[in-house]
Amino acid sequence: MKDTLRDQFFSAMICSRKWEAFFSGECEMQLNEMMILHKIAGACGGCAGINLNVPDVQEKLRISKPAVSYILNTLEKKNYITRQIDARDRRKISICATPDGMAAAQQSREKIDRLWEAILTQFGEENLRQLTELLAALNALCDNSPGCPERE
Repeated sequence: MKDTLRDQFFSAMICSRKWEAFFSGECEMQLNEMMILHKIAGACGGCAGINLNVPDVQEKLRISKPAVSYILNTLEKKNYITRQIDARDRRKISICATPDGMAAAQQSREKIDRLWEAILTQFGEENLRQLTELLAALNALCDNSPGCPERE
């Protein structure tokens, strides 16, 4: 039983990676890129720019500061965001979604909303709440285990 459960667990973990491919395939973005772009696009409708709170992004996405920088560079190369020195505080960088970025954020948001409705209908709110709590506990276990990748 123990080996079967172990095999089922790791098989399920590997299969769960398909979700990111599903989200990102049509939108040509990784899930983390999507989450950051949504934050930027949502904060700057016609936008004078926002100052992205990198520690908040790190915490929410459970990634390092260099990973956030890498994602911002990728979004900029795709012409989804622009960055410039903040006119009010020259120590900060102001980030704004471009028209292409706003369109990509809208497209991916619609896809996520459709998928969420299907998942919610299939599994139910209480089951999803329990699954979310279990996954959060599993992530916390990884965060506190030797050998798990650390966030900076």
